Amino acid sequence: MSDAEGTASATDSPSGGTSNAGAPAANGAGLIGYFARNHVAANVLMLLLLGGGLFAASQIAIERFPHYDPRTITVTVPYPGASPAEVAEDINRRVEESVSGIVGIDRVLSVAGEGFGQVTVEMNTFADPVDTLNSVRTAVDRIENFPPLNAEQPEVLRTTVARQVLTLSVSASGLSEDRLRLDAEALRTALLALPSVSVVSLQGVRDREISIELSEEALRRHALTVRGVANVVRQSSFNLSGGQLHTDAGDVLIGTFAQGTTAEEFKDVVVVARADGSVVRLGDIATLRDDFVEENLINEVDGRANVFVRIDAAIGQSTQDVGEEVKDFLASYIPPPGTEVTLWEDENQLIADRLSTIGRNVAIGVVLVFLALLVVFDLRLAFWIAAGIPIAFLGSIVFFDMAGMSINSLTLFAFFIAAGIVVDDAVVVGESIAKQRELGMRGAAAAIAGVRAVAGPVTFGALTTAVAFFALYP
Repeated sequence: MSDAEGTASATDSPSGGTSNAGAPAANGAGLIGYFARNHVAANVLMLLLLGGGLFAASQIAIERFPHYDPRTITVTVPYPGASPAEVAEDINRRVEESVSGIVGIDRVLSVAGEGFGQVTVEMNTFADPVDTLNSVRTAVDRIENFPPLNAEQPEVLRTTVARQVLTLSVSASGLSEDRLRLDAEALRTALLALPSVSVVSLQGVRDREISIELSEEALRRHALTVRGVANVVRQSSFNLSGGQLHTDAGDVLIGTFAQGTTAEEFKDVVVVARADGSVVRLGDIATLRDDFVEENLINEVDGRANVFVRIDAAIGQSTQDVGEEVKDFLASYIPPPGTEVTLWEDENQLIADRLSTIGRNVAIGVVLVFLALLVVFDLRLAFWIAAGIPIAFLGSIVFFDMAGMSINSLTLFAFFIAAGIVVDDAVVVGESIAKQRELGMRGAAAAIAGVRAVAGPVTFGALTTAVAFFALYP
């Protein structure tokens, strides 16, 4: 196409010394002949590919790795104080037996650790994720006498992959761990109020807990046991829905909401109620305080206590839109006194820097290819062979959106592989056209004959490479 553009005005008929073998090619129809003889259509198609590719590249999602679905479901059961052997017998084995016969499950894996058990369910390729998740939850709920005593309720979740956008650093000097945690939680609440932000998490923090230290003397005086007090606390802190009450004025939700969240709320829990009307409350026999779990954790930045706030993009969200909205919010956000909020990591900027580096390398590569081709071919042929590289790449980006693809590390790697194919095919086609010109053909006739001579091998060579990588398509 490119060679024909520059020579479309030349005489289409071959010279007198040309063999008759080139005549049918010169007079033939088809797409090759049409674009070789119609330089306006060829130029319009080229401009459409370039313009459409540039526009699509400005609209398409840019991320480090493509989104994928692990197609796994995890069943996690915390079992404080239990050994791995107890977890494997009391938790994992029973869950495995209950879910192994569900339709749509390919494999079941389990991990038994100290204080927790986790069972991972891998789904078949064509299994419906929602139906399989509901089936697993139902199977776990039907296990008799499960979970064991002292174990927490099982958590059944479908595994998802988060796409990181930004990480913010919340640091301070002289503030307590609780105060810094509250400042980070306030920032998280403010970020979640933004329209494009839906996933915000705190990192580098310890989980909160309510510490209850029982007095041995008080337990003996009131004839209580640790297990008995634990059962009373467990039964007094819960949220229970009682359904709906239908009235003429409307529906009324009935429920009991008594789950405590602070140590102060647990102090009034009645542990013993005697017939004479006297009661023993939890605050009378124990010391309660809001605390953090015992965990060796040091999170400091430049010697200052720090909490990281990570913002992720949900499925279907643009990481660029989320990042820009958070940055605009930070420009006007005033943190509490003594606390500093800074941008720690910008995933979009890392990707942009990488793309910029790749773009410079591609430009240098095109120039080097052009210079190398200039040694072998004439100026016009070398130029159009080198120009085919950006035209082919930008043209392919036009179809990214309809194929559900994004610009990421894997697609860029695919571009590197395709670059060699594009250059090789362009050199083969260009050399074939040059050979036809050496035989005496000129203009569009040489372009048509040269392309048709190698069209079959070039097409099937590219298709075999595409088929080899088609298995990686999600």
